[in-house]
Amino acid sequence: MTQLVQQDMPDYLVRREQAKRSERTVQVMALLIAVVSLLAAAQFVKPIDNLRLEHQLTLDPESTKGLPPDIALLTKTGTLRAIAIDFLFIRLERLKEENKYYELNKLSDIICKLSPRFPSVWKYAAWNMAYNISVTQYSPEGRWYWVKKGVELLRNQGLRYNEKSIGLYLELAWIYWHKIGDFLDDHHWTYKKELAVEVERILGPPPVTQSSDEFVERFGDIARAPHRLKDLLATDERVVELVGKMAELDLKPDYGLLDFVARNMRTGLQIRDILKDVQQDTARTLHQSRIELLTDEGHKGALERLLACLRGIGLRDKFNMDPDWMYKLMQDYGPLDWRLPYAHALYWSSRGDMMTKGQLSLDENDSMNTVRYVFFGLRFMIQRGRLIFEPDMDDPKNSYLELMPDSRFIKHLHQAYLRFGEEQFGDDPRFVKGTAGPNYSTGHISILEDGIRQLYTEGGPANEKLAAELYEFLRAHYVDKDTGLMQAQYRQPLEMFVFRQFREELVSWKRANAVIGAWLYRSLKYLSLGEVESSAASLNRAKMGWEIYQRDKGDDPGDSGRRELPPIANMYSDAIVEFMQRPDVYILHRARLWNSLALDPRQRSYDRLIDYFEEACARNVPPYDPAKAFPEPEGMEEYRRNHPLDNAPDPTINHGEKA
Repeated sequence: MTQLVQQDMPDYLVRREQAKRSERTVQVMALLIAVVSLLAAAQFVKPIDNLRLEHQLTLDPESTKGLPPDIALLTKTGTLRAIAIDFLFIRLERLKEENKYYELNKLSDIICKLSPRFPSVWKYAAWNMAYNISVTQYSPEGRWYWVKKGVELLRNQGLRYNEKSIGLYLELAWIYWHKIGDFLDDHHWTYKKELAVEVERILGPPPVTQSSDEFVERFGDIARAPHRLKDLLATDERVVELVGKMAELDLKPDYGLLDFVARNMRTGLQIRDILKDVQQDTARTLHQSRIELLTDEGHKGALERLLACLRGIGLRDKFNMDPDWMYKLMQDYGPLDWRLPYAHALYWSSRGDMMTKGQLSLDENDSMNTVRYVFFGLRFMIQRGRLIFEPDMDDPKNSYLELMPDSRFIKHLHQAYLRFGEEQFGDDPRFVKGTAGPNYSTGHISILEDGIRQLYTEGGPANEKLAAELYEFLRAHYVDKDTGLMQAQYRQPLEMFVFRQFREELVSWKRANAVIGAWLYRSLKYLSLGEVESSAASLNRAKMGWEIYQRDKGDDPGDSGRRELPPIANMYSDAIVEFMQRPDVYILHRARLWNSLALDPRQRSYDRLIDYFEEACARNVPPYDPAKAFPEPEGMEEYRRNHPLDNAPDPTINHGEKA
């Protein structure tokens, strides 16, 4: 019957039925393929999400844990964020034109939170604060407020959400190096003092050590300390005992302890040691009890471990800096003083180079320029890396700060040029093995030439040995490009290379006085800082210059000695008198220098300075005691009897009369 019906059906109906059956088969097959494809695709979701997190194409939920919820909430506004950001940027520019900076600051904060994964927003906001807004302020405190806000925006927020953005590291290194570290801003000294005080509150005064290696290892204690105070207290009974005794004196193991140590436990001669009529009163009893507890030798080890732990916590919380990375940099580059902006520029540039290696979207120019700040930081450490600092913790801008050269970083900068040069340009056909590469070689040659002169003139066996090694390297690796031979300026002996310019400056009596006087000043400056070896080396250079001039110019019998310099001992005592009366030299440094001088130069200069000493000490509020700060040298009565005319005009000289 069925066969009969099918045979009686028209052909088009038969084909329709066959098509329906075929369509259902295709649908079933497509559905099966779709299910299999979805199951296969699901296996790639997690790896793709991991790649998106790794390359910062999306916000990592882990990075917002424990932070205020506004960031997480604002990132869920979808495409409305783009409209809001456009509107807020227009409003931002209007606020800037109207000088409404505090409202502008709040608006910048909202924009950054709306687009936490857009590095350019953070860069713009930080630059606006540190540069555009800061220069509209008229007080040093007002300027520092905005410079600091710009730094903190990048350092404590932007980099936490964009830790693989090379541009943010570059921007932060630039602000530290240029805005704070350079000398172009009218209030740059305030920025340097504020930063130094801010860091010293956490790290305390620099430790007294005998070598660079010891200095670095002291920081290693911070890197190795537990990350949480409760972990230290759980494992160290001596620290627990110390904390218990501190509690009896109302001293807690927190930032207050770090601040107390920074204020009261600096070594060496201090202002309190030279004050006049200092009396013990009951108000200082608690303070003195705290000092006695913290300086008790029995608690020394426990206190160091406690401070190391608290300092590590402070670095991570307040500066978003990793003590382990800081310690590694000190091992690589020497005894970095973290109170200096150049050390921070070096930290963030090197951190950026490390964190962004292998990034798919890495900008090669940004990468190369970020590495340059390692060089810039180290070069400025050579030129200005010895920080002379007497902090005023209550008003940092009134602190005493001075920057001196530090030759300890010369070899580290040399090695950094070689290492980064090969990393950046090792595949470049222009790269020559053993050099800093095509883009870095000019800077490398410059620091080698300057460093060789600095090391040799500072003197000392270690410095002179390193100067000789660097000079041989320079002669061997930076040869004439056309001939492949040693360059002409390096064919002379090391001493001639170093002192050629020095000799050329001794061309006249006036220039010789200036050059020798500069070396004498440097000698006194180093001695005022306790740098005995550097002081002696500078004094030897002054004597060498005196001998060279006297041999070449002063012993000319034809001019009756008119071009002859005074005896070097007299020039030295004159330099002491001038140095002691310089208003830009901190009084503690003058007192330290006076008590470090040999007996003879003190005797030669004392009578010329006694009135100044008494006046300067009396002028201070509270007054200093000149007998403590500038005590009279031994044997002055006998010296005066034997040298009655040292400071008086010679009566045997006829000066003539005006016609």
